[in-house]
Amino acid sequence: MPAGNKRGAKVRLILTFALAGLVVALSACANLPGSDGTRGWHVGGDGDDDSITLDIRNDNANDARIYLRWNGDRRRLGYVSSKSQESFQTDWRPNSLRIEVDFLAGRGFVSDPTSVSPGQRLDFRIPVNY
Repeated sequence: MPAGNKRGAKVRLILTFALAGLVVALSACANLPGSDGTRGWHVGGDGDDDSITLDIRNDNANDARIYLRWNGDRRRLGYVSSKSQESFQTDWRPNSLRIEVDFLAGRGFVSDPTSVSPGQRLDFRIPVNY
C-alpha cells in the first residue's frame, strides 16, 4: 500500500474515533432532564411473569424509534409516533434497564437506568422539549 493510502487510512481511523467520542459526549448531554423535569420512568406493579410491559408516551412533535438497553446490550423495541402512546411487552432481564429514544428528525437521548422486576408495568414519558 502506498504511503499516502496508509496516511489516509490513519486519518479516517482517527476521525472515526473522534466522531464516536462526540456521539458519546452528545448522548451524555442529551441524557440531562428537560426543563420541565418530567421525562422518565414511573414503575408500578410486581408480578410473576417473565416479561415486562412498557407504556411509552411520546409528547414530542417528532416520531421516535425506541431501543432497550440492558447493561450494554441494545435491542430495538418499536416505534412511537408523535403525540401518541404505545404499549410493548418484552422479556424481562435481571439487569438495569435504560430506554434509548432515537428521534427520526433530530437527536435523541438515553434514560437513566432503572431496576425492573418480572411482571412489572413501566410508564415512560418522552417530553415535548426534546
